[in-house]
Amino acid sequence: MHRNVFKNPTEKPSKNLLAPVSRPVPVKTLTMVSELPVFKGKNPLIPGTEFLMDPFRFTTGKGMSLGSFYRIPFFFRKIFVTTDLEAIAHVLQRNQKNYRKSFAYRNLRLALGNGLVTNEGESWFQQRRLIQPGFHKAKLEGLFVAMGEVAERYFADLRQRTEKPAVLDLSVEMMKVTADIVLKTLFSTDNKADIAEMYRIMVDAQDYLVDRTTKPYFVPFYYVNGRHRHFRKDMDWFDRQLYALVDERRAMTNRPNDLLTMLLEARDADTGEAMSDQQLRDEAI
Repeated sequence: MHRNVFKNPTEKPSKNLLAPVSRPVPVKTLTMVSELPVFKGKNPLIPGTEFLMDPFRFTTGKGMSLGSFYRIPFFFRKIFVTTDLEAIAHVLQRNQKNYRKSFAYRNLRLALGNGLVTNEGESWFQQRRLIQPGFHKAKLEGLFVAMGEVAERYFADLRQRTEKPAVLDLSVEMMKVTADIVLKTLFSTDNKADIAEMYRIMVDAQDYLVDRTTKPYFVPFYYVNGRHRHFRKDMDWFDRQLYALVDERRAMTNRPNDLLTMLLEARDADTGEAMSDQQLRDEAI
């Protein structure tokens, strides 16, 4: 494969300051994809698994020896990894239209639908223009207050639970408080039963989608052993809850100041059209 890594062949990113001094690999000398260092790993058939299982540990460990720009074969794909600031700015800011979102987002669409997180291209820009007015600073201030209230309640509970020495799983704690904040700021509810169910689904769905991304060779088995069916059942629960809230909110004359209301009241600047139920679902989830 011989093509220029950068759209503009005259563009030369600066040397990465984070690259190890013992073996620097200046990006400016790597103009062709075929010239990039390749990580082969212990298993040459699936070396990308090491990266996908723990990207942070990999890039700050084994990846450091490869420099600031390298590629990792992963089945029939290639994963490109860079820590070079100029290269990152080129891909994400200056020339973002030339790049598509990674294959991992296809798995995310199974849960998130085609919202701003997973969408791309012209459709993404249309959605952003539709939603952006709803996120005006004045409208967000009320949400920040709600977030603060949830955080204060959480820390009060945490202090009570840790009056005596205790061991806490921070991942579990942060997931729970995230579920609290989401339900409060998105749907203006703090129903404990809904929060508990949302937390369970968030954990299960996250684990499932991560496994689909990092272990794609197991995907066919997920359709046989019932794991995908269980995932769909959880997503159906989310959909039922959300569509019921949307119907209830539409009937209100005095709507609460939350994200769901913002999404419901968003209008296309040119056509005046509101979001469809499917769009509302995808953005809310």
